[in-house]
Amino acid sequence: MKSRGFKITLAVLLAALAGMAWLRFRPPPAPPPPVDLTKHDGKTIDFSSGKPVIKDSPRDRAAIEKAKKEMDEAARGVTFGPSPKKTEPPPAPPPAPPPPSK
Repeated sequence: MKSRGFKITLAVLLAALAGMAWLRFRPPPAPPPPVDLTKHDGKTIDFSSGKPVIKDSPRDRAAIEKAKKEMDEAARGVTFGPSPKKTEPPPAPPPAPPPPSK
């Protein structure tokens, strides 16, 4: 009876080790092919499925136009001034005097 339990335990342990080895040493998934952005100008590229899916519906185009208008409106009055001049750090303080000797 003890021999049967030992065999089952050994079989489960070997199966678990084989599964861990398979998960660890399997090759990584191939990356999706690159998307040529110049060919899809003004279209929506949806990556939510893990792969690039090109969408070009009137609803998507309307959302893109709306977002462009909002960004242009938000950035209309934004200006950037000159960079501040770099100042040199203050000089290091003088070393502390030695402690008095007794």
